Amino acid sequence: MDGSSIPRPQRRPWAYWVISDTWELFKRSLVQLKQVPDQLLGVTLQPVIFIVLFRYVFGGAIHTGGLSYADYLIPGIFVMGATLTSLTSMVSITSDMNDGIIDRFCSLPMIKFTILAGTITSDLVRSTLGLATAILIGLAVGFRPHADVADWVISIGLLLLITYTFSWLAAPFGMMVKSVEAAQQIGFIFFPLTFASGAFVPTQSMPTWLRGFATNQPLSQVIDAVRALLLKQPLGNHLWVSIIWCVGIIAVSVPLASWVFKRKTSQ
Repeated sequence: MDGSSIPRPQRRPWAYWVISDTWELFKRSLVQLKQVPDQLLGVTLQPVIFIVLFRYVFGGAIHTGGLSYADYLIPGIFVMGATLTSLTSMVSITSDMNDGIIDRFCSLPMIKFTILAGTITSDLVRSTLGLATAILIGLAVGFRPHADVADWVISIGLLLLITYTFSWLAAPFGMMVKSVEAAQQIGFIFFPLTFASGAFVPTQSMPTWLRGFATNQPLSQVIDAVRALLLKQPLGNHLWVSIIWCVGIIAVSVPLASWVFKRKTSQ
């Protein structure tokens, strides 16, 4: 047999394999989502429950100035849903670590970093489905946005960015805990950020010791940006501050997650 006819491994740039491997792991997560649609219950039911609860139980007692409470609340629910969607990555990573799937992937000729990246990127699909549910329920309870197409595009892009950011932030916790149950419990550390923000009540109504944190923390900045975009209010610097927060968190979380992953898979 002529040696020249033997197939040789293709030489590709490193970036090509990063994208290719991430895409394969992303598709795996989508197949899991299709086979086990129960994974969508959290991201679709959660916004419904919070919208109905706050709109009709607490809404009458909360003063939001000239805005209806529905208009004030729904952008906050969008951001809350986008943030808590990241918890599915943490649970998925914990499950894969415990089931030995991560070890199997590590034995394959692939870039190890993409094992995390593919799983985390799939959260963007879940976040989009949760957002669609929240928009429909929001419109049903009185949310009346005034945004044009560009405002919606920017808002959705920012919501996906916050999902991606908090998914990377949650990833190290998913690798450090020993069980799926523990991963679900530790996810509650994100709840204080969502409630100590401008999602449900104006931060001006909070005690002085809490107000400074609630006003300036990343989720409040994202909420203020999305609310301003969708309701055609002055945007100020909320959009750029939100992006800076996200980039900063990702810059810390990605190396941390990679370091924890390397330690866990080398044991």
